[in-house]
Amino acid sequence: MTEFIVNCVIQSLSELLALEVKHIPELRGRIEVIRMKLRQLQAILEIADARQEVDEGIRNWVAETREVAYDIEDLLLAAICSKKEGVLRKITHVFKEFKSFHHLEPKIQVIEAKISALESDLRVRHIKPRQKGSANPISQRSQLQRRTYSHHVKEDIVGLDEDVEKLVARLVREDADKNYPVVSITGMGGIGKTTMAKRIYHHADVRSHFEAFAWVCVSQQWQQEDVLQRILRKLEPEKKAEINNMKGEELDEELFEVQQRKRCLIVLDDVWEIGVWYSLRPAFDTRQVNIKVLLTTRNKEIASDINVDVACYLYEQRHLNENESWELLKKKVYRGLYIAGEQDCSSHSEDDDAVSSTESYHSCLTDEEEDEVRGQLQTLTSEDVMEHQRNQMDMEKLGKVMVGQCGGLPLAIIVLGGLLMTKSTLSEWRTVHQNFNSYLRRGRSSRENGRVHEVLALSYHDLPYQLKPCFLHLGNFPEDFKIPTRKLYQLWAAEGFLSQESHQAGEEEPIMDIAERYLGELVQRCMVQVQVDEATGKFNSCRLHDLTRELCLVKGKEENFLKRIPLRYESEVMNSPPSSAMAPSINVTRRLSVAVDHDFDSYFPPRKENPEHTRSALFFSRLSDRKNLQSTLDFLCKEFKLLRVLDLERFDFGKELSESIGNLVYLRYLSLRGSQLYTLPSSIGKLKYLQTLDLRVPFFVCLTIPNVISKLNHLKHLYLPPSHKCPDKLQLDSLRKLEILKNFDTRVSDHKDIPKLTKLQKLAAISELEIGNLEKFISCIKMENNHIRDSSFRIKYDFQSERELTVLRQIVGLSHLHKLDLIGFINRLPEHCHFAQSLTKLTLRNSKLKEDPMATLEKLPNLFSLILRKNVFEGNEMCCSPQGFPRLGILELQGLASLEYWRIGRGAMPNLYCLKIDECTKLSMVPDGIKFIATLRELMILNMPEAFKCRVQKVQGEEGEDSHKVEHIPLITITETSSTYLKKLKSQLSGNPSLSLT
Repeated sequence: MTEFIVNCVIQSLSELLALEVKHIPELRGRIEVIRMKLRQLQAILEIADARQEVDEGIRNWVAETREVAYDIEDLLLAAICSKKEGVLRKITHVFKEFKSFHHLEPKIQVIEAKISALESDLRVRHIKPRQKGSANPISQRSQLQRRTYSHHVKEDIVGLDEDVEKLVARLVREDADKNYPVVSITGMGGIGKTTMAKRIYHHADVRSHFEAFAWVCVSQQWQQEDVLQRILRKLEPEKKAEINNMKGEELDEELFEVQQRKRCLIVLDDVWEIGVWYSLRPAFDTRQVNIKVLLTTRNKEIASDINVDVACYLYEQRHLNENESWELLKKKVYRGLYIAGEQDCSSHSEDDDAVSSTESYHSCLTDEEEDEVRGQLQTLTSEDVMEHQRNQMDMEKLGKVMVGQCGGLPLAIIVLGGLLMTKSTLSEWRTVHQNFNSYLRRGRSSRENGRVHEVLALSYHDLPYQLKPCFLHLGNFPEDFKIPTRKLYQLWAAEGFLSQESHQAGEEEPIMDIAERYLGELVQRCMVQVQVDEATGKFNSCRLHDLTRELCLVKGKEENFLKRIPLRYESEVMNSPPSSAMAPSINVTRRLSVAVDHDFDSYFPPRKENPEHTRSALFFSRLSDRKNLQSTLDFLCKEFKLLRVLDLERFDFGKELSESIGNLVYLRYLSLRGSQLYTLPSSIGKLKYLQTLDLRVPFFVCLTIPNVISKLNHLKHLYLPPSHKCPDKLQLDSLRKLEILKNFDTRVSDHKDIPKLTKLQKLAAISELEIGNLEKFISCIKMENNHIRDSSFRIKYDFQSERELTVLRQIVGLSHLHKLDLIGFINRLPEHCHFAQSLTKLTLRNSKLKEDPMATLEKLPNLFSLILRKNVFEGNEMCCSPQGFPRLGILELQGLASLEYWRIGRGAMPNLYCLKIDECTKLSMVPDGIKFIATLRELMILNMPEAFKCRVQKVQGEEGEDSHKVEHIPLITITETSSTYLKKLKSQLSGNPSLSLT
């Protein structure tokens, strides 16, 4: 970790020498010497880092080196950020004004003295850099391979099937004498409780038995109101807005009422205290069989206490046995690691162990992976194969020894597998084994979770130094927080964690691609859990297992990397066993992660912090309402002048954001997403170094933006609000480094600016232009010199004439088009051959098509999501042909008032998993062909006539006529939205004057 910090400071010094102080010879010489000495220290840090775990003196030396590097960075930033009459000046002018840098001279002398002391300490401790000619480990470890990831994240599971079936039976059983309203899964951290619960939650029998489902991760810092709201939003997604405004008893009553109407399964994952149950208990009607609660906890006493209140079936998660442990390790390691394989094993039949090892390897591979291995094997000689097979045998023996030391804990085994996956030789496996033994000997293996802790610590120690700050940065986020990957990448970039130094000259890799590669490496090592966007196949969000997060926070504290406040939200660190490598306490906070709750004003601003050293501040609201942080922002802007990152999402800033935001001149990342404000101050134009600006305020707010965004010359990611305005046309033409532009509105900005954004890669635009300007806008998008590779558009226009239909063909044919939302009349759809192959998401509204749109749209090869809303089709019959819609995953039909018949051919939509039918009031029944869509996981029927609903559900105990068509679908939701319900109720009341609606 310290290697990374020193490396960053060296780069900063190099930039300073090249650009800022080249005309000040005396200062240039001093900085050159500091840079040279830092490089010498860096060459030793990798060796010292390996020894600091067992040598307290070296550990202190590494910590002091880190702080010296930070001091140098502080000095540079303070100089760069010095201002004169509110205008940022170059560092050259700063030092001239100081008359031979008189003001900074004492600080430079202190830094030089500290470096000399570090050098002297090295000689005493006899730590020397590697000899010339030997491999440079820092250079080697900096070469993070450009791997490509399929982003298909398979959860490897063994040994649970029989237990899963038993627990499923407990949940779906309805006989009164054996009814258990609560099923509890208990066990130590890392043993697989959540994995077991997931298997049960998605089980086909569970999905067919229950009608509504809610999964809520409770964790240590739970709040009753928040938990109840999250449960209800899952059980009644159509009432989300109402639920968000409910409080206290309203939530209890609503949840109680839902259980009278639906069979509900509620999962409470990661419960830490019995108080959770007692606070939620009034909302559960456990006398009925309609409600079942599946609970996971480390504390067996919680389940026992619940059993006193209601019947609770207690299942204690078992450890994996020896064979299951080895099977799990094989699945993880051999899926990513090439070890010699299959060819002509029969000619070496005397070596049965080698053959069995090879077979165990190939049994873990997909057909495509096996084909790749066969191709590699064809280049090997028979001697090579034999040597590889002998190594395979030895590696298997080592693997079985190490997996035996994991104590049957799945998390420890998976993380060990992720580590071994990165090691391809026998010598590397031996090194891992030696290090693993060393960690176990001096670690906490006698304590609960000890084996997991030590495997995680070993895996962290093995990370390339570029990945360590990226991993530690994840500790900023609250427990069980789902971290959006795009945001995470931008935060890493703003912090300076992403480096292109290892790539070939002239081959500039986009910074977001580097971040995705870094996250992919952490995923491969099983340090991070991810969710994948099914449409794009890319990482969508990520999170940490609670034990991995504990390691993250402990290491972050050791490295003086991060501080979370208030302290009560650090309980998992404060209560964890003491680390064997705790660094000396240094009262300097580089990064703040702040949980905002009702007591926020009592602990922020923190009294003991040194704000001049803080680089980032991330604020996370724990409140259902937006808290006003205007005074907090004023304080930050006055005291935290060297901030690089400021994240203020979902807060209230009143009418206008404070002008003081312009004081944070070194800011690189600013997010106000979800926050309530109506006017952005003109001082935002002073943030010269800003890379990411996220202004996506709530949809009901129209944000006034001053025409100063064009001054932010370093801006790479600009997220404009869905609704915004500017006194003039909002100029963006000077943003030559811009890579992402969201919510570009042609009514507010000039479409002629787009061709000037020569680095733009991702564009999302809103257009309500008349035909002439719409033609010009599309021409700008199509220019050959642009770099756009992902575009999405929301276009409101009536396409009637041939000229207008020609423009429509140009729009749907844009080579980089991924998402399109068309609002307005369409005389006829373009032929399928005119649509871009890249189109994955399409929404049509008010199109009033005369011809069946499915005949065209089903031929789009990569269409994943199709939404047809409000009078899209005026015909009465729609047909999906066999083999049509080959990739479609989501289909929504809403407000097709004329639709009477819908036919689905056998083989159509082979990947559909979610179907929504809403307010298609003349549709008489679900299509027969729906029974052939084996992948369909969810059917939502909203605001449909009673006759339609009765065909797919039980009425007075009798199956509906169409039940056989939908019996394979795990989750079927039949309901009405609040607006439709109120319309019907008002209609009933209007016919009965004696009733009134209050």
